[in-house]
Amino acid sequence: MRNQAVLDASVALSWVLPGEDSNLTLPLRDRAAEIPGFELFVPPLFYFEIGNALWAARRRKRISRATAEQALEAILDFNFTLLMPDPAKCLQIALDHDLSVYDAAYLAVALGKTKLLWTIDRTLAKTARNLKIRTEPA
Repeated sequence: MRNQAVLDASVALSWVLPGEDSNLTLPLRDRAAEIPGFELFVPPLFYFEIGNALWAARRRKRISRATAEQALEAILDFNFTLLMPDPAKCLQIALDHDLSVYDAAYLAVALGKTKLLWTIDRTLAKTARNLKIRTEPA
């Protein structure tokens, strides 16, 4: 097994947002941190999705501003490898599978790089499996 995965925002957010069910995702984080050379790939939109989710959590008074800023800092401390997927491929996947182009970007990265996607988004996981991309947590 190659020590690579594509990480989607749902998993990363579960690592840092209070009240998230992270029982399934923390072992993934730990594996990536403990295995030398483990690479986590993200498309450029990942950081904006993270920021937007933290903004929304703050707006709903779910977290404080300080917590939002600390959560972003914790995510930025992780050493993700940024990969730009082909926009045409993202649109094709979105149209073929009735997904947002944002979600399709994660799939395009996985198809081009590792064939493993870490997500807790059920719709995204189902589409990934249809595209022969393994997903974790199972």
